[in-house]
This record gives sequence, structure tokens and C-alpha cells, in this order.
Amino acid sequence: MQPELSRESHSAQYIWFDQPGLGRNRFALFRKKIQIAGVPQTALLNIFADTVYQLFINGEFVEFGPVRFDPRFPLFDTHDIKNRLKPGTNVIAVHVNYFGMKTYKSIPRQAGMIAWGNILSDQNEKISLHTSQDSWKVKPDSANMERYCQKLSFALNSQMIFEQHYSVGDWTTVEYDDRDWNNAIELDQQSAHGQLLPRSIPFMLNQEISVQDIFKVLPLASPEDRVSFTVPIPHRFEDNSADYSDKIIFSSWVYSPIKQALPVATFWSEKWLNGEKITGQVDSSLKRLRIREIWLLNAGWNYLFGHVTAYYDCLHQYFALPKNSGVIFSAEKRQKSSYSFRHLKVLTLNEFNQFLKDKSFPYLPDDDLQQVGGWIKVKRTDTAYNPCLEEAWDDYEDEKVKFETLADLIGYEFKQDQYTYGFSILFDLGQTRLLFPQIKMSGVADAKVDLVYSERLAPDESHFLSVFNFPLGDRIFCHEDELNWRPIQPRGMRYLKLTIRNPQKDVKISSLQLRAADYPVEVKGYFNSSDPLLNEIWAMGQRTVITNMEDVYVDTVVRERGMYIRDTIIQYCVNLATFGDQKLMQRCLQLYGQSADETGKFRAVYPNTGFYTIADFSLELLEGYWIYYQHSGDVNRIQEDWDAILINLEWFNQLSDEREDGLLDAEWHKRPGINGIKRGFYGDRFTPEFHFDVTGIHCYFSTTYLIALQAAAKLAQVIGETEDYRRLLQRIKRLSAAITTKFWDGQREVFVDNLNKTTSSVQANLAVARAGIASPQQMEGVKQYLSRVLRNNFINGFNPDDGTLVGTSYAFYAFDALYKMGLTNIAENLMKTCWGWTRVQGLTTTIEHFDIKTPRVSFCHGWSASPTYYLSKNVLGVHFPDAPNLNQVDLIVQTDCIDAVEGAFPHPRGLIEVKWHTENGKRVFDFIKVPKGVTYRVR
Repeated sequence: MQPELSRESHSAQYIWFDQPGLGRNRFALFRKKIQIAGVPQTALLNIFADTVYQLFINGEFVEFGPVRFDPRFPLFDTHDIKNRLKPGTNVIAVHVNYFGMKTYKSIPRQAGMIAWGNILSDQNEKISLHTSQDSWKVKPDSANMERYCQKLSFALNSQMIFEQHYSVGDWTTVEYDDRDWNNAIELDQQSAHGQLLPRSIPFMLNQEISVQDIFKVLPLASPEDRVSFTVPIPHRFEDNSADYSDKIIFSSWVYSPIKQALPVATFWSEKWLNGEKITGQVDSSLKRLRIREIWLLNAGWNYLFGHVTAYYDCLHQYFALPKNSGVIFSAEKRQKSSYSFRHLKVLTLNEFNQFLKDKSFPYLPDDDLQQVGGWIKVKRTDTAYNPCLEEAWDDYEDEKVKFETLADLIGYEFKQDQYTYGFSILFDLGQTRLLFPQIKMSGVADAKVDLVYSERLAPDESHFLSVFNFPLGDRIFCHEDELNWRPIQPRGMRYLKLTIRNPQKDVKISSLQLRAADYPVEVKGYFNSSDPLLNEIWAMGQRTVITNMEDVYVDTVVRERGMYIRDTIIQYCVNLATFGDQKLMQRCLQLYGQSADETGKFRAVYPNTGFYTIADFSLELLEGYWIYYQHSGDVNRIQEDWDAILINLEWFNQLSDEREDGLLDAEWHKRPGINGIKRGFYGDRFTPEFHFDVTGIHCYFSTTYLIALQAAAKLAQVIGETEDYRRLLQRIKRLSAAITTKFWDGQREVFVDNLNKTTSSVQANLAVARAGIASPQQMEGVKQYLSRVLRNNFINGFNPDDGTLVGTSYAFYAFDALYKMGLTNIAENLMKTCWGWTRVQGLTTTIEHFDIKTPRVSFCHGWSASPTYYLSKNVLGVHFPDAPNLNQVDLIVQTDCIDAVEGAFPHPRGLIEVKWHTENGKRVFDFIKVPKGVTYRVR
């Protein structure tokens, strides 16, 4: 039975709990109670919600969705719910969260849900499921909207701060009494979203996974008193953030019973005490987010003044004091005041510049600052609530109990008299995953329960290696004895820390479920060679990409979950060698075809608002289209996106036409009035500039444009756009001649970075080699240069501390060029040296950059997985011809260090299996198996 494909075929309306459907981080609960006299024979529910939803039938979780979308082109989900229904009373319940904020996976438009479909029973009943104001009930989800929730990262939606006191209980069940719920409200703007089309990819895996290790059970200690306050800064990551000042100004009176030098810990800020600047230092390597200070307090009242840069979208400012110090914070200079701090509102940049820019710190205590709205007093009870910062500050007592398995933990009773301040349980999942955690507990009334997620442990292996701008955690303020909680969206993690703070009773964990939320693929390809290290490097890439396949290819499931162009291309190629899936890339390209910014260029990450375009990523996508067509034969995707491809190219064409030779200016973004990123292009950003000059009329940038033109020309031929093909060839001819003459240094026999000819990077020479435009003499010079320079990618010769010549993402293009030039030994040495180094560090997935020391670097980053693809393509030897023909494959083996290999490479028609070994210095194929209808050539 097929889903209804448009709203015209039914009377469903977008519904919400109010008519505007606007706001930040809004949650709604929807219920539809139905009576079925007979046995359901068919039951299809079609549903779409902005931004995400969870579907429940009769109290059981069914699925989550939708896929990320451009609001102009939304996709709806279809659920076959027949087997979840029964004769009698049934309830369909939907939990919806509208992000209403800038993320790297959504575009704010309007909150709302729409659903339609029918249930048909054997009693000839037809029950409509369509949404309207009198067919569904709704309630605002106050439990998730009571407090301002900061974002999980600069790229993600909000944390969940769940106030159980405001929850409505088991609202998804049949037994729940919803008589006080209101009828749903039809939204004013029913046309806020474009025509709904059916989902084109499968639902996520939704499979329970096991916990590899209960790492530690850590009793909380309480050696200090903490006072705190919080200030929401909702503009911080929005596109209009430049319109606001980034200064948050606060003050308080501090009472001390005696004159004393008081040790105080705090988070970052500049502060003055009684007019004197306070200095401090980082507490320790374990507590990087904590500054130690000595406050010289007079007996009686002392004036504290401070300001802090709005480093995040919610300021959580903590102060930790020795226990029972007698110190009191008061906004009113009264010991029994109800207010602890005061602060100014978040000021517009105009307000700050007009009234405060030239005003010296610290401000005087009696300065009322009425010109900017005056001081806002903070209630003593309105404390900060950042679970990640508190995890970073926690102290622990010695362990009291150990568990070998999760089953041993479930049902264990943590006695309140043994865990007075609470406890943390640290779980290790073995590798980074994207998961839905669901926790069921008892004995938690009036406690706080935190779930914090991370990829990395601090050196003590008890704390996380915290990063201030990735507060990956959720908090539940418990009111009832029982808790059953799961987040609205999955969380990325290698480690999970569950913390129960200040329990009032004995606590028991009755269930902990972790459900995988990644894309469902079957591992089909494999690679097993005579080199164990390269086998493990291949497996690292496979593990990384399967982890980062969501409803699109994402860069990392932990920090961003964004679909970036370069990451997408690289991960698709690794997928070709391991899973052979085409639907996910088709969806990614569909989104990119919708992504043009105001200049017409493809956005670097999408769906996303604002000006976020990386010039060479926009060019690289054209080659991504070609690789997709080459391995899928999907002409329709190219035809549908052709206009977008040409519009994207036109921006570069205009830049090229500024010069007679057609070369591109890498510093276009520095021109007046240009709203660009820091550099004109990304290139290989983590290569030091003295190895890769990124200024002026540029070789690498121009050659990337040329390669995009070459890909576009091939695509034009495929879809029969002869006039476009002719124009593209003219540009290719002009640009090829300019690159090979203007950037060639005949004395050094290398290609240089720009017309100044001061530096010659490996990136410039690799790019020209990829383009295939150099003369035989030039190519010989390039080979000699790369063979000499790239013998070791680490600049210092033994580790990445001083940088690398080729970065993790650009390596995808470096490998392509090296194999095309026959520099197989350089390619394999690059893999073994750099990826082998990360393996020696204990990593089982590929790292974002060759920089294991920086806390923000992802340990499971898709754009670093390219060795997997090239090992299958060049060592196993499976090549799809340049002139696409899915009826044929070429076997071209290139290796210097492998004596034997066996493996498989997925093909749209089946599996290509190859096994070969060397015998007396010659390669012998043990077998070559191809799908029916496919032929092969050994070359």
C-alpha cells in the first residue's frame, strides 16, 4: 500500500498548541485516541513535523523522524502501524520538538505537525488519522520548556533540561486521562512548508547495543560550597550575532565574617574585588574549565565586579568556596537577601558602543546603569544548571563497588547513607556511536540526574576531557520517585557518564537501554592483505563511516552532525568500498542541489542558514556528482540538479573572467563588502602557511576550479547538454594553458603556489597531477619533487606535533594523485606512517586531524577515512571505468608492500570478489568473481 503523496489528497492541517508556532526550543505533546471494533487490516500513518518527532503507539516507542530537510522541500514519513493496533481503545502519541534556532542540520521555519492516513478493519471501519483542530489533542510540554536550554554545541540543537515537576506522566499510554487536554490548534500559516514528498531513505537502525564496560562507579564528594547564576544569550550562535555585544557584566556584594585570603574556584571571567583586579590560574590538567583564585576579603562587605565574554549561548557562572566559610553573596548587601547576584541584560552592539564602550572597569557599586536598562537581580534559588561544567568540577571518593556487566548493575541498590552526595557511573561503549539512551530509575525524588557524553577521558580516567563549547549533556530535575527518560534526539558518544546528585533515598537503576540511531547498512566489502597494519587501517575507516552515516553523511556524530561537502564525498567513496549504498548519497546530493546561498554557490554544510560557503568545497561537489554517477548510473539526479550546478559554477566563472588567463584570486573574500570566511578557500587548512601559501592568484584554487569544470563537462555529456559542454571545454582549454605556464617554475621543476613563486606546496603539485594537464617533462619534475618531499608527512619527521604536509581530509585528493602518478610507495607510506601512528595511540576510528592532544579534535571523523577506499580500489584493484559502464570493471592493482590480498568491493549488481598473491615476483589471481552481466578487464 503506497502513502498518499500530497496534502491535496486529504484534509490534514498543520497543528500546534498555538497559532503562530514560533519560538526557541518548543515542545508539544500530541495524542489521538481511537476505538477499533474489528481487527485492523491496513493502517498507514503519514507524518511530518518541524523539526523532530518521536512516535508512540499504545505507550510503546515506534520510530523517530523526519530526515533533515530544507523547509521548501520537506519529506514525510510513512509508518505501517497495523501490527501495533488492537481491537478496542488505542492511542497514537507524538512528541515534537521545534528547534527554532540555528543548527548545522536544520533551517528554522515554523513549529508544527501534520499527519494523515486511515485504519481499515475487518468490520469495514475506516478511521481517519488526519490532523485538525478537532481530531487530535495537544499539550505544551512544559517539562522541557521551563528553563532556557543551551545548545549541545555550536552546531547542534539544545540540551534537554527536564523538569519532572511539570511533566504529565505516562501520556503515551491508553490508560492516561487526557480530558483536560486542549484540542490541537491549526496554525495560521499552513503554507510555511513546501509540498510534502515521501522519505527517500530507510529509517535509522533503532537496534539495542551492549555496553562494553562499566568503567567505574564513582561516589561524589562535596568538599566545597558552590554559588552560581545563569544568563541566557540566545543570539550567540544565530546569524544576527554580530548585532549584539559579547559582554556580560555582573556584580555582587560578598560578606566575609573575618578578614581572610579565601581560595575560590570559578569559571572564566575578569573580576575585581574592592576595586582590585583578581588574578588566577587553571586549577589542574584534570579540571581545565576551572580557575583558581585567592580573594583578599575584608571582614564585612566586599564589592565584587566582573565581566565575561559571551563564549556560549548561556552563561553558567559558578563560584566554589571552602565548605562552611561563612561567605555570603548578596545583590542587595543584606545577609538575608533573596538575591545573590545582579547582571546587565544582553546589550545590542549599538547600546554597548553608545553607553559602555569607553566606560572603565570596574563600575562603581552605586552606578545604577539605567541608561542600558539597569541591573537585573538574580534570585538565590536561580542557580546555574550546566551538567557538563559540573562534571568537570566534580570530586570523587574511592570506589565502593564494582560491576562486571550491565546485568550486575541493574537492580543494585545504591544506599543513600553510603552515597550522601550521590554517585557517577562511567560507561565505555568501546567506540564512538550515535545512540538513544533510555534510563529507568527509582528512589530519585528531589535528586538531579545528569547524562553527559564524550569521546575522550581526562588523564585520571574518571573525568571527561572537557571542552567548554561542546556541553554534551542533559539534566533531569527529579520530582517523583520513579524516572523513565530518553532524549528527543540521539546523542553521539564513546563514553556515557550517568550522575545522580544529592539523592534523598536509596537509588536503583532498573533499566539502561542504548539504541543505535545510525543508517542501516550491511557490511559487504572486506579487505584482508599480507600487511596487518593496512588491514587495520582499512577497518578503521569502515568503522568510522558506518558511525557517521545518519540521515546524511555527517562529519562527526558527537560535536556537529553536519553534512559537509568534502566529508560527504569522502565518506561516500568509503561506503562504495564497504557497503555499496546509493540512497544516502542520492539524498545528500538532493539537499546540496537545494543549498545555494545568495551568491549561487553550494553551501559548505546543509541544511543551514546564513553565509557558510567554502569556495573549494563548492567546487569539489561537482566531482562528487561525477563520482556518484560513475558508480550509480543515476542520470535523474544530475538532470534535476543541473541548473544548480551551473549557477554554482557561474560565480567562479565570473571570478575567473576578471583575468584574461582565467586564474582565480585566493583573496577574493578580502574585498570590500564581501561577507566571506577567513580564507578564500579551505585547501588543506591545517598545513602551516610556510608550506602552503594561500594568497594571491593561486595554483591550487585555480586547479580545483579546473577539476570542477572537467567534472561538469563529463556530466554535461551524460545528460546531453551539448552547448554547456562546448562552453565548458573553452574554459578548460584556457585555464589548463594558464596553470601549466604561469605556475610552472622551470628552474626548480615544480608548480608554485602563486605568481610570486615563493613557495611550492605539495597541494599545488598534487592538484595539477589530478587534473592531468601537465606535460611529460613537468610530470617528471612533479614526481621527483613529491618523492623527495613526501617521504615523511610529519614535518618534524616522527610525530604531528609540528604539523603535517598533508592533512587528514586533503589526503583523499593526495592519494588520488599519487596513485595516478604511480607513486604507490609514497601513498602506502603516507597511510602507514600517519594512520598507523593514530592506531598506535589506541584509536580504532579515524581522527579529525593528526592532533591527538587538542581536546576538541574528534576521534571519529568521516573525512579522514579515505585509506579504506584507496586500499580497496588500488590494492584489491577494483576500478569503475572513467567512461561509466556498470557492465564492466577494470582490475588495476597498484602496491609496493603487499604480497597477497583477498577482498570484496560492492557493485550495484552484486559483489566483486578478488584474491591474488605474488609468486616468483609475479602476481597471480586466485579468483575473480563478478556479478551476472558484468565483465572485467585485468590491466
